[in-house]
Amino acid sequence: MVRGDKSIQNRLLSKVSSMYYDQSLNQQQIANRLHLSRPKVSRLLKQAREKGIVRISVVSPNDSFMEWEKALEKKYGLKEALIIDTDARISDKALKRELGSAAANYLHRTITKGDVIGVSWGTTLQAMIDAMPEKQVDDIHVVQALGGVGPPEAKAHATDISRRLSQLLSSRLTLLPAPGIVGSIEAKKILLSDRQVNGALSLFSRINTLCVGLGALKTNPVLDHDNQKLSPGVHEEILNSDAVGDIALRFFDIEGNEIDSSLKDLVIGISIEEMKEVDTVVGIAGGPLKTDVIRGALEGSLIDVLITDNQTVEALLSD
Repeated sequence: MVRGDKSIQNRLLSKVSSMYYDQSLNQQQIANRLHLSRPKVSRLLKQAREKGIVRISVVSPNDSFMEWEKALEKKYGLKEALIIDTDARISDKALKRELGSAAANYLHRTITKGDVIGVSWGTTLQAMIDAMPEKQVDDIHVVQALGGVGPPEAKAHATDISRRLSQLLSSRLTLLPAPGIVGSIEAKKILLSDRQVNGALSLFSRINTLCVGLGALKTNPVLDHDNQKLSPGVHEEILNSDAVGDIALRFFDIEGNEIDSSLKDLVIGISIEEMKEVDTVVGIAGGPLKTDVIRGALEGSLIDVLITDNQTVEALLSD
């Protein structure tokens, strides 16, 4: 191409780019004005970016933690990290409310036709459901991924969370009609022989999005000394192990390795192995007591999406 032709071409690239980016004309409008085809306009815009005539930069708002999110995604191979801005003095209740709101926005944004959504239990997931707006999506199925823990009437109960999410999405619903923790292996065998229980468990392999809280040892109500769910032996076994926390009552250490305890055989719910087969596990947790359990979940690749707060991420990335 001779110099004059090149200059004319660059002027055309600049003109098309200015009309598109500065004047906000769409490609068809530009094509009509310049007597070009729409595909030709599209190619010119691409050339303008390749030649550096158009340089696009993304300016993040001051309260954005995009660099931290990218650092987490790169370090741990996450599909996405979402960080909320919090004050160091925020209460635990307020933090869960903020995390729940962010999780609700994420789920509302990402739900697509045909999804099978699994949910566990806990107050953070309860906060997510409290903040979740209704959404009509075809062919959605909500599955309770952990048996009931705590009082059935509690909002943090897995059954209530599953039912409320299903109502918000007008979806199909499969509940797991069994306790999350049983008293013996024999009792578990009896429950697993139930048709409805077995039917719910068989759906775990179809879950493509699993929403879970991450429980720290100090904040897990199941490990409360006044809780009668665990026998003293199992209780002490967990506390004296290398466990840093759990996902759906599956306890693991700081490297994400599952703790081989007696409790493992007494839980009715999704297993670590089954979680790893889920396409997207969304972990929602934050606060200083959750740093180690979040780190363990990340190190063990137990979650694919992390929703947390800036104070926690600062501790995670400072190591």
